[in-house]
Amino acid sequence: MRRSGKPVRKCYTCLLNLDDHCWLFHYPRGQWHDLRRCPAFENPDVYRSFTAWQKQPDVKTRRELRREFFRRRRRKHAHHDPLAGRR
Repeated sequence: MRRSGKPVRKCYTCLLNLDDHCWLFHYPRGQWHDLRRCPAFENPDVYRSFTAWQKQPDVKTRRELRREFFRRRRRKHAHHDPLAGRR
């Protein structure tokens, strides 16, 4: 069985649910299985550390900066006219 990092239905209202993965746990389903309650669900200490993490500045890698630059760059012509220089 392949372990998925995707949160389960019980994680729907949790602040740590980032849609495709949980912020704290690699395998959220395992947190609910034995205890019947995730230790991070509605835990104010964990939520405080999560909001502090969100407020940290976002440092972009060179690859991300390069991609943003080339996506914003304007192009002169969308197509090439092969007959433009033949007159």
